[in-house]
Amino acid sequence: MYATVTDMIARFGETHLLRLSNPEDRTAETVNAVRVEQALGDATAMIEGYLRGYYAIPVAVPPADLVRATCVLARYELAQGEHVTPSDDMEKGRDEVLKWLRDIAARRVHLDAPLAEGATGSKVGSGPRYSDRPRDFTYNTLRGA
Repeated sequence: MYATVTDMIARFGETHLLRLSNPEDRTAETVNAVRVEQALGDATAMIEGYLRGYYAIPVAVPPADLVRATCVLARYELAQGEHVTPSDDMEKGRDEVLKWLRDIAARRVHLDAPLAEGATGSKVGSGPRYSDRPRDFTYNTLRGA
């Protein structure tokens, strides 16, 4: 996983995470770590779907923006349920992260992470092309000589 329960608490606060991880139990005094880790695992799997093929998966040392994206997606996942719904702020954050991930997949944004084996920074077919066939039109053939 690219983030931990501690990362989630540091980013969103223990009280907020306590409510999200225990929606049915208003008397809970600790964060439900199992539920948070499940959401983090789901978020990591979603992120790897966008990174796969270009970056080496899993990213051994995830950059800070990848940790943040994982936390935002996991928070949204925790807020979906019978007794809770995601707020507008959570939906906006999720949409921004998904746009960022689509930009990564389209190679418009680059992570500070190792590339997958065989992946290059250039697009296939870009660059000059050469042909070994003789020219049909030359200076002499165009002059009519």
